[in-house]
Amino acid sequence: MDPFILAIVIWVLTLLLLGLIIRGAIDSSNMSKKVDALAAEVRQLRKVIKENKHIIDKKV
Repeated sequence: MDPFILAIVIWVLTLLLLGLIIRGAIDSSNMSKKVDALAAEVRQLRKVIKENKHIIDKKV
C-alpha cells in the first residue's frame, strides 16, 4: 500500500507544480495585461454613461 500512497503524493505535487507554472505564465503574459486594461476602461465607460444618462435620454 505504501507505493500507492507515494504515487498519489507525487501525482498531487505534479498537479500543483503544473498549476503554478500555468498560473505564472498567464499572469506574466501581455494578453492578460491588455485584458485587464480593457476591463478597467469598460468599467470607467459604464460609470461615465451612468453619470451622463440624463443627457442621453434628453437627446432621444
